[in-house]
Amino acid sequence: MVGKDGMEMICADGCVCRVYTILAAYVTDFPEQCLVACCMESWCPRCLVPYNERGSPTWSDPRDQKKMMEILRQKAEGLKPKAFINQGLWAVNPFWANLPHTDIFECFTPDIHHQLHKGIFKDHFVSWCTEAVEGGSEEVDRHFKSMTRHPTLHHFKKGISLVLQ
Repeated sequence: MVGKDGMEMICADGCVCRVYTILAAYVTDFPEQCLVACCMESWCPRCLVPYNERGSPTWSDPRDQKKMMEILRQKAEGLKPKAFINQGLWAVNPFWANLPHTDIFECFTPDIHHQLHKGIFKDHFVSWCTEAVEGGSEEVDRHFKSMTRHPTLHHFKKGISLVLQ
């Protein structure tokens, strides 16, 4: 394995060096992050926050790769570890199990579409605004409709309450 044994490569200066490749970042969307993290999509792929407490301002312990592998091993042997259900796991044989110097849960990059746009903006911020403003979604839509047009910005001529994506 290249991560453990290394391999010789020619560097830019012409010298031969032994390099040890590691997985440092895993760029993917949220559903695939959950698959790679061996957890259900309603759970966080990075920490142990219960699915019904996601979005609340509480501290949650990060997922631990060694503990995860032990839980998955026990499940594969036919045991029923409590942590398997408590952490919302799937019985998957992860590709990252033997990668050296890698914590897959730290490698995930933010998924702009699912986590920021849909998660923070649409599900939280817009919902909060429509509840906070007298007139609700009709009033928020009225403000978006009345915005001045600009060539580099999208104009929402029908507002944003009906926008799904």
